Amino acid sequence: MAFKDGDFVLVEYSLRLKDTNQLIDTTSEEEAKKEGIYDEDRVYGPELVIIGEGRLIPGLEEAIKEMNVNEKKEVEIPPEKAYGVRDPNKVKTYSVKQFLRHGVRPEIGKLVEINGQVGRIIAVEGGRVKVDFNHPLAGRTLLAVIRVVAKLEKDEDKIKHLVARRLRAKPDYIDVNVDRENGVVTIKMKPQAALRATPSTKVVLLDEIRRYFDWARRVNIVEEYEIRAEKKEQEQQ
Repeated sequence: MAFKDGDFVLVEYSLRLKDTNQLIDTTSEEEAKKEGIYDEDRVYGPELVIIGEGRLIPGLEEAIKEMNVNEKKEVEIPPEKAYGVRDPNKVKTYSVKQFLRHGVRPEIGKLVEINGQVGRIIAVEGGRVKVDFNHPLAGRTLLAVIRVVAKLEKDEDKIKHLVARRLRAKPDYIDVNVDRENGVVTIKMKPQAALRATPSTKVVLLDEIRRYFDWARRVNIVEEYEIRAEKKEQEQQ
């Protein structure tokens, strides 16, 4: 049974370049460490995917949408459903003086931002600098291994994983209680999550809760910190 837009599912996946078999993304901490792409700031494990949200590359989300819980499959994702087809019109040429005027020394491979677009310098010669504004993986075909771990049904679980994703924290650090009758959501965060909850992050999180839970009218965010370890009662003789 395929999923529908708005469904909350937990997914494990790995993405590789078809031509080189290079791993470029994975939800597996073990695999990331083994292949040298481990990111200590990332929370590994099943990832929350909201069908239709568009956070994933199109080919990956389309494949997930047609799967079932506990199903595992491999799919090939063409460039047009991955990071796009390479567009030669996105390669621009500038003078070296333009970079030096802004205190930037042009070097091959350096990322630069021009008019709000980020590109990579691919050539510096004859007083000219070529900048490629294509995505670094544009034109590449990907191979994906996907497993759908679970479909979340309870609002408490959905909000817990939504908060964890936004804060980049483990779901274990977050407790959620919902009172649908009164439209109240209470989110309790342990320090490991609370310290990541900046004001701007909370604003985005509240907007996400408003978008996906139309019954919610108020959100209480409780940050819990232990400032003194509890004393253990001594055993009575």
